[in-house]
Amino acid sequence: MSKVVVIGGGVAGMIAAIRASLKNEVILLEGNDKCGKKILLTGNGRCNYWNENISIDSYHTDNLKKLEEIISSSNQKEVLTFLEKMGLFPRIKNGYYYPFSNQASSVRNLLTRELEKRNVEVVYQKVKHISKQEHYFLIDTSKQTFVSDYVILATGSTASPKTGSDGSGYLLAKSLGHTISEITPALVPMKAKESCLKDWEGVRTDSKVSLIVEKKKVAEELGEIQLTNYGISGICVFNLSGLASKNLKLGKKVEVEINFLPFLNVSFYEWFSERNQRIPNHSVEDLLESIFPYKLLLVLLKKAGINRNDYWSRLPEDKKEKLSSLVSNFPLEITDVESFDRAQVATGGVPLNEINPNTMESLLCSGCYLTGELLDVDGKCGGFNIAFAFMSGYLAGRSVVDAKN
Repeated sequence: MSKVVVIGGGVAGMIAAIRASLKNEVILLEGNDKCGKKILLTGNGRCNYWNENISIDSYHTDNLKKLEEIISSSNQKEVLTFLEKMGLFPRIKNGYYYPFSNQASSVRNLLTRELEKRNVEVVYQKVKHISKQEHYFLIDTSKQTFVSDYVILATGSTASPKTGSDGSGYLLAKSLGHTISEITPALVPMKAKESCLKDWEGVRTDSKVSLIVEKKKVAEELGEIQLTNYGISGICVFNLSGLASKNLKLGKKVEVEINFLPFLNVSFYEWFSERNQRIPNHSVEDLLESIFPYKLLLVLLKKAGINRNDYWSRLPEDKKEKLSSLVSNFPLEITDVESFDRAQVATGGVPLNEINPNTMESLLCSGCYLTGELLDVDGKCGGFNIAFAFMSGYLAGRSVVDAKN
């Protein structure tokens, strides 16, 4: 029986320890006073732990080919089956998986009980240093030194430090020979430079948001956005924030363009002109107040130089075209994203080209396995990140079993 030390007691660490314990002696080292603190924050406290539409299109990474192997349909099926056999019964809504209880604590409790059932020793000590000897590892905490045949790194990223994530795992991986790509916040609101921000604060509206880097559109997302006094927020904004933060870090100009009426299949100019013909003798305000939230309407009219009591038929062409452009392509210069304190995940980490995607074993340090947010993989909102943590952790645990048996 081999000795395995798992460093990190989040989703990836706990599932790795559980799977590895089938034929190994496993110790899990966690720097917090409890395992799974971050789980309680996922899905607004309900733990959206999976998505039925997992594919490489839902992630950003340095190596899509290796990611595709990790999240293969066969691996997805195996991990979901394993979770169900542990007792995790899903409630599926629009492709999103939640525990049937709708409580994130159910997922954490299930995992921690499984650790206990499988005799995994959980030690609440923070790892300070790790070194590879010829045939074993030495793992030093502030209190003692552990010896293991294998080590699984599942330390998470720097996102959401209130849950204990401090990025220390990057240093451990680096000490074992790995490189670390630039770490930036992801799944986080964006800050913008625009005079109207205070005027539209509090507005929520369905929109299409396009991310523009150096005048080139690189991505777009559709969904509800929140207009704030510092910029923009909402799930579709979160999904673009990782790319935005990476490019800002590189010194590139980052903008977004917002289409406030993405359902139109004709130009706003054409659509509104036809609406004005059908409902004549009404002001621009009358015709648009039921279309846009009122705060947003006033911002659009002000920036177009249109008085709310003006009539569309009497407006000069340049003002009509200006309003049409603002409705369909409202420009915002992005100056920053919110900090790691508000980030759900981080971009960057250990590149996938430094691991074996079938086993999660390091290609630079045999016997060491890397999982979860420590890797350069970040997904969209919707359960994709926690699903990757489950899959990568499970593969690492399974591989440790297969390595000696």
